[in-house]
Amino acid sequence: MPKPSHHQSALPSHYNLEAKHYDAFNEKASELINQTIENILNEHSARTILDLTCGTGSQVFWLAQKGFEVMGIDINEKMLEIAQQKAKQKNLSLHFELGDIRTSKIGQFDAVLTIFNAIGHLTKTDFELAIQNIHANLKPGGLYILDIFNLDYLLHEDNITQLTIDWQKKSGDFTAREIQYSTISANGILASYDICHEQKNNDEPTINTAFQTLQVYSAAQLRNLLERNNFEVIQQTAIDGSELKIPETDRILTVAKKQ
Repeated sequence: MPKPSHHQSALPSHYNLEAKHYDAFNEKASELINQTIENILNEHSARTILDLTCGTGSQVFWLAQKGFEVMGIDINEKMLEIAQQKAKQKNLSLHFELGDIRTSKIGQFDAVLTIFNAIGHLTKTDFELAIQNIHANLKPGGLYILDIFNLDYLLHEDNITQLTIDWQKKSGDFTAREIQYSTISANGILASYDICHEQKNNDEPTINTAFQTLQVYSAAQLRNLLERNNFEVIQQTAIDGSELKIPETDRILTVAKKQ
């Protein structure tokens, strides 16, 4: 088992096991931040959007159906396969492509997204490389919109226990359950321990365990990283767009403008 204090950037295969259940556990929870992102893009008249960590496509589908021109990139093939299947089922012509947030040069867009703690899968060094690459994929004055757990919140009192989950979803004759608890270190390494339980009807269940780390940040740390890489931070809020309250806000939504 890796040490909780150690973090390395996730491999392309990181979400292979979670991919098939990802939407069942996360799609509903994405609606709030998707609406907030839509509001921000409209406020700044951004129409062309690059989602560099699109996963199964939550933000891509939401924005495409609202009339934005959106492209989705992700490092995990299985997540992209699900996104492509969903596009086919919805009869939507959307462009999804395998790529890496640190290196993929796609073009120049009005806005780039990395949502749902995606940047936490990178080390601080790799996140800085990603910021520089995002800068290259933006038009002058373009927006970079990201979210991440708030380190100040997780370190405050017993707030880390708020991340403990016990989720169960049923689909037909198939049941999936995920149990997870997390720890947080002073340097922002969030370590999560998972038990995944899968069962069809009354068959013998399949049980898998998993471990992952995320690098999380305070609002001030995010501002510092972005500003030294030629971005101006123009907004930091909760994911619903409400006021950022430290240490009460659990996730930080940051909007930065390319300089």
